[in-house]
Amino acid sequence: MEGCMKNDTGRDAGHPALYRLGVWCAEHAWRMVAVWLVVLVGAGLLVPRFTDSLTGSSLGVDGSDSARAAELVSEKFDSPVSEDAVVVFDAPELTAQDPEFRAAVERVVERLDGESGVVSVEDPYTADDPTLFAEDGRTALAPLGLGGDERTRQDTVPRLQDLLVEGEQGGVSAYLTGSSALNAAVVEQQDKDLAQAESIGLPIALLVLILAFGTLVAAGLPLLLGVVAVLTAFGVLGALSSLVSFDVFVQAVVTMLGLALGIDYCLFAVTRQREELALRKGRDVPGAVGATMATAGKAVLFSGTTVIISVAGLLLVRAPVFRTMALGVMIAVAVMLAVTMTLLPAVLALLGDRINKLAVPGLKRSVRRTDPSDSLWARWTRVVMRRPVLVGGVTAVVLLLAVFPAAQLRLGFDVGASAVSDAPAGRGYELVSEKFVPGAATPVQLVVDSPEGPLDEERLAAVDELTERLRDHPEVVEVISVTDVLRQGGAGLTEEGVAALVAADDPVLDRLVGSAGDVTAMNVMLRHAADSDESVDVVHWMRDVAVPEATAGVAGLTVLVGGLTAQTIDVSEEVSRATPLVLAVVLGLSFVLLLLAFRSLLLPLSAIVMNLVSVGAAFGLLTWVFQEGAGASLFDFTSTGYIQAYLPLLTFVILFGLSMDYEVFLISRMKEEWGISGDNTRAVTQGVVHTAKVITAAAVIMMVVFAAFMLTRVSEVKQMGFALAVAVLVDATLIRVALVPALMRLCGRANWWLPGWLDRALPRVELTESSASVGLARQEEEERRREPAAAGSAPAD
Repeated sequence: MEGCMKNDTGRDAGHPALYRLGVWCAEHAWRMVAVWLVVLVGAGLLVPRFTDSLTGSSLGVDGSDSARAAELVSEKFDSPVSEDAVVVFDAPELTAQDPEFRAAVERVVERLDGESGVVSVEDPYTADDPTLFAEDGRTALAPLGLGGDERTRQDTVPRLQDLLVEGEQGGVSAYLTGSSALNAAVVEQQDKDLAQAESIGLPIALLVLILAFGTLVAAGLPLLLGVVAVLTAFGVLGALSSLVSFDVFVQAVVTMLGLALGIDYCLFAVTRQREELALRKGRDVPGAVGATMATAGKAVLFSGTTVIISVAGLLLVRAPVFRTMALGVMIAVAVMLAVTMTLLPAVLALLGDRINKLAVPGLKRSVRRTDPSDSLWARWTRVVMRRPVLVGGVTAVVLLLAVFPAAQLRLGFDVGASAVSDAPAGRGYELVSEKFVPGAATPVQLVVDSPEGPLDEERLAAVDELTERLRDHPEVVEVISVTDVLRQGGAGLTEEGVAALVAADDPVLDRLVGSAGDVTAMNVMLRHAADSDESVDVVHWMRDVAVPEATAGVAGLTVLVGGLTAQTIDVSEEVSRATPLVLAVVLGLSFVLLLLAFRSLLLPLSAIVMNLVSVGAAFGLLTWVFQEGAGASLFDFTSTGYIQAYLPLLTFVILFGLSMDYEVFLISRMKEEWGISGDNTRAVTQGVVHTAKVITAAAVIMMVVFAAFMLTRVSEVKQMGFALAVAVLVDATLIRVALVPALMRLCGRANWWLPGWLDRALPRVELTESSASVGLARQEEEERRREPAAAGSAPAD
């Protein structure tokens, strides 16, 4: 045994690279901690840059009709207006005819006129437009034109709302609403929600860690390093924020995954470190750290790499929201791996045996290294090994029932007004929806382009016919078209009339006609909200029926439909287009990686199938709860009848990566046992027995962190928190401790089969340590079992 110990601590060149890395970090622990302290300080300084630069959900799709429409407006129109918004004036005790109401409106309009970021503001009393006043006479609208890009507008909105509050008097309230106002409110609300979720999730996660480890030091370490990983990831994203605009949802996703994965990865490593210290009886701490990194560290590195590769599949989607999500998650996981591979071994070395200090009374059994063969998990696994068909069959039926509702999944987009109903933007949006037409705050925009030359009589006639077709639709409330202006001016639908409008240098006309007279924009206000099924159907009708029929036979005329509703359609169609490609890439690369790691044909296939089943079950329950409204009262939400458009694909790649986390950790331990004994049943049993406790603890922590985000008011965060929590629950219980061992028991030695020619052709990637520590572990285990019962430790639960 001493020879084994000496060989294991020799740290010669024959040890795996991760073993040597762990030993180096352990021997230079204070230097490594000092480096990370500098990194953490720098990250802390950059975190505000990240949080301050977050934008609302962007639904642009590169090359789509809505994106091209926005580009044409930006390129060919002199008007600096980049977004139409409205100021909503409301007075429960006054009417618009009262002098106090009018004075309040005029004062606010005067304050806004010329304000930075405001291109135009219209006084409803001088606009000669009765539709700007509600039927009850207590609410009025002032159209507002905002300038600048998305981030600029979002920064401008809070300042303008403060200006409105300062100008309120006489019982008249003023609310600024529109896309940017709602996005800014969602960002603010999500900041509050994330703080609340963290305040709930982290203490519960600490409690789970205490129950798992039995000591405050061992329990606090994964939590502390998880927080370090998240803060560092935010700092890196802050450094990139000047180059990339990150969606506000990135903050929620990085926080969720950062805490969950950071804690989990450290949990796996700390568990293995305690085992290694027990085997060495506290001697050779650097050797124990090296062995931990060569086993648990290697599995963590492989698992994290798999998550990064899975999320990288989102880069194939032609939508910035998916690409920034992918970038944010990939950076967060990479930072977590860096923390686990460098900072964690340094801290483990500094703690040494002190990692078991501050034991919690009543939990000493969690501190002692007990015989896993007598544990509850061992007894359960023996049941599975004896009855694999029964256990596997019942589990499969339960999972299929959970998957079934996913067949009815529908995609849509919620602008988030309900989540910010208490904010001025949300209140203004509700007033517009209740007293006017919901589409007034987010109109559809049609851009008519004549690239072959200025708009002539023939093309203007087509525009006029399209205008009338739109007006005849029952869902359309108002159409603002250049043809109406031409008729009112007496110039008629002629090229000369268009030229006169361009030469007029009128800010209002500049928004209708491009500077070269070859493009015109039409604003269409719909009867229902931008994210409603009715509005989506109208936009489909515009694109598929109205535009083709109105422009039939007119050469050189292109009509693009843009606006928020069109963006929701485009992003849904892009998700449908990209999903098969993303699935093929993610599944294909995952198979190759698992083939290299497990050196088996069957295990990678079964792992992929198991992961797809767990993801399918999560989607099925997500559909049943959030789309069908089965848990509306329990989870405090109102069902919209669909799932957020970009959520399923994003959730899939994340869940697939997370599922691989447990798969790699479980199968790598089985493979270690298989390499020692060559007995499939023993390998499966020992793999489950040695990992079930830590996988369960890790799963509970992940569930707690994810479930805490279900307390948020933002719908997509709530939905993702639910999906991730459910998937982890299903994966760590039904999949890993029932279906996987049952299937592997039935497959027998075929689990480990790989053709000889393929084995020779593939590069070697081992997830288990091939050093003497495995033999040492087995020798220690056998000697401990032979000890008298009086000297042994109590059985584990």
